[in-house]
Amino acid sequence: MTRIYYKEEKLRGTPIQHKFINVALFDYIFNSTNTNSFQLQANSKLPLPKALKTKLDVFKNVQLRRDDIHYNTDEGNFYLPNSIVFSDVNDFDFPSKFYFISKIGDQIEVRTCEGGEAVKWYHIPMLHKSVEEKKVILKIKNTLKKVKKLVDTTYNKKAEEEREQQELERKRKIEEMRPLLNEKQKSGYNELVELCVPNPDDKRKIIQFIETLKNYDEDEEYFSTLNYFLEFIEKADQNFIIRLDWKSEIEDFETLLKMSLKDNYDEVIKLPKHQSYKDNMTVSHFGVIEDYCKPLRLIGLQLGCIDTKSDEYILILHKKEDTKRLVEAVEEIGYTYREKVGV
Repeated sequence: MTRIYYKEEKLRGTPIQHKFINVALFDYIFNSTNTNSFQLQANSKLPLPKALKTKLDVFKNVQLRRDDIHYNTDEGNFYLPNSIVFSDVNDFDFPSKFYFISKIGDQIEVRTCEGGEAVKWYHIPMLHKSVEEKKVILKIKNTLKKVKKLVDTTYNKKAEEEREQQELERKRKIEEMRPLLNEKQKSGYNELVELCVPNPDDKRKIIQFIETLKNYDEDEEYFSTLNYFLEFIEKADQNFIIRLDWKSEIEDFETLLKMSLKDNYDEVIKLPKHQSYKDNMTVSHFGVIEDYCKPLRLIGLQLGCIDTKSDEYILILHKKEDTKRLVEAVEEIGYTYREKVGV
């Protein structure tokens, strides 16, 4: 990429005073995008009168040079300003013909330079000259308008990315300060797993997770530790707990229950069929969940509910003989266990 060099940190020519080409626009473009290279096309490919074509003409290549540094070398001391570089053909490191706007202090100037194969970077300070031609100033103006439009739309990502980074940093700090579960809560979650997850490998993985589980009660994203825990077991395909919205379809409930029966107890039993209910019925309709609980009790299983005082069902499939221990475990994690669901 073409870089701009001065012998010292001051303008070589007269600061430009232009309605559109100004410091405010220069700063806006630099501060509103992370993009450093733009490839442009003229506004129209149709044949146009020469006067109108000139009016719409733009440079094809635009580079933002984010420097503002002093550079001390064997060739001498140099200053590299922040600059916007314009060219139509990038034929060499320093194109045969290029223009630039440089900002030094709180002023900008427009310069032109002829490069080429033989031109070295330390030649640049002695080669660039001021620009006076109105058609060049117009072409730079047209180009900046296009760049600004791109920055306003497609390329305007810098502010958004900075906000996202700030938000990530804020959440990281909150996470660092978040306390671990107290021993009573941890005991409750461990008991749920001990009673409801028969597979030893699955049980070990979940208990390891509980050992480092933090307190997410009143968290702005999860709202509760239980929600954070449920997200973990759902991602891990551990379906001993079934979470349903009050308006969930009966077919979805039936599918999840069959999966839990098979995965955790290796049971396949005759359950009510969702097709036998009216099309507009959901799991929250009176008696639906109870209908599915009846055949479970015949094989010694129970479908209990963690009452979160919300519009969802948190259902636990467990052995009926463990009901008393489940009641205590659910109380330890901060909720109430209900044996009767949807009746």
